[in-house]
Amino acid sequence: MTKSELTGWQMRKLFRAPSNQPSFDDAVKPSAGAAIVQQIDSPHRLPATPIEQRLTLALKKVAVISFERLVKTVAADLYAEELRKGAGVLDIGLFGSRLFNDDVIRELKAADGILWEIKYEREIL
Repeated sequence: MTKSELTGWQMRKLFRAPSNQPSFDDAVKPSAGAAIVQQIDSPHRLPATPIEQRLTLALKKVAVISFERLVKTVAADLYAEELRKGAGVLDIGLFGSRLFNDDVIRELKAADGILWEIKYEREIL
């Protein structure tokens, strides 16, 4: 094994996600099938966090959006903002916008039924 192959293996090992945590694909695509998100006409409260505010803003632009697309859109927006603030110095470029996926998914699911509704494929049909 050459030195570069050894380094590549160590880097993959270093950045590999723990096996007990679900992957992004698992979190975005529930076993029930595809999901869509739509804003509630009269939400129970105002968005409290910057991520909730971005999710609400994204949902105002479109009536209905897929869960996966919404997560990717908001994560990319958060990533771009961090780069504008100078986070590129911290090498977040290695991870890209997926660095924010877990936070967006967590807040999206936490405010389900409060600020927006997540409807799964079986509920849509």
